[in-house]
Amino acid sequence: MATSFWVVDTFCDDVFRGTPSSVFFVDEFGDEGLLQNVSMEINTPETIFIRDLHNGNFESMCFTPNSKGLSFGNGLFAAAKIINEKNPDLKEFHIMCGVRVFAIKITDGGDVTVRFSAITLEKVPMPLKLPAALNGEIIVSIAKCKNELIVEIRNPNRLTYLQPNIDTLLRINYKSFIITADTHYQTNVEYDFCAKVFAPKLGVFSDITTPIAHSKLAEYWASRMKKTSLVGLHTSNRRCGKTNIVVNKEFMYVTGRCEIVTEGEMLAF
Repeated sequence: MATSFWVVDTFCDDVFRGTPSSVFFVDEFGDEGLLQNVSMEINTPETIFIRDLHNGNFESMCFTPNSKGLSFGNGLFAAAKIINEKNPDLKEFHIMCGVRVFAIKITDGGDVTVRFSAITLEKVPMPLKLPAALNGEIIVSIAKCKNELIVEIRNPNRLTYLQPNIDTLLRINYKSFIITADTHYQTNVEYDFCAKVFAPKLGVFSDITTPIAHSKLAEYWASRMKKTSLVGLHTSNRRCGKTNIVVNKEFMYVTGRCEIVTEGEMLAF
């Protein structure tokens, strides 16, 4: 039996930019082991399986190439793009993922906004192996949110070409690393901060941009910059992406654009 799927580049204005995610629409989720194998085979940072509950409600399950769970949030944006393509009049809806419900809006121009709950950051000591993992990069500050570590470095230009030592990152006890830098001292820059995410423990070995990471970065930067609306850049020499984030006490509203790259069928699923 063939199952249709789409690959969508998230947080970009053109194809082959941003971060790819895969979207499958299913009648039932079925065996999770099979879903994990599909995700491993398709090998995008996040794969989302969507079930239509009707009346503007959808249920989802998300996987990285080697684990179950909504780790990045890109799948929500990719799924929203496909839902809107299939139902152009549906501009507001909800996607459930486990116990969490995400409210989603899409403008006529194609901007996707997902509401995330506000988060709390914690101060933590610097892991001993972190400087070596970043090849001696100067670290300004660190913070954590659950199993993600936010690492601020001094130079945004160096962040673009930063390639951590993945073997060393794997020996540090966090599932993913959000590397960021302040861009305000640069001239003619329309971003508040830049960042890239590495998540080798989740089977993702190249730098990506993720809405969950950028919502945490908005919390990290908002009080320092005294702003409630921020623009984040995924800086990379390979793929770039932009997010707009609105911060309030209860929620983070992350907005970005998506582009469909592939539509196909998987024969083994």
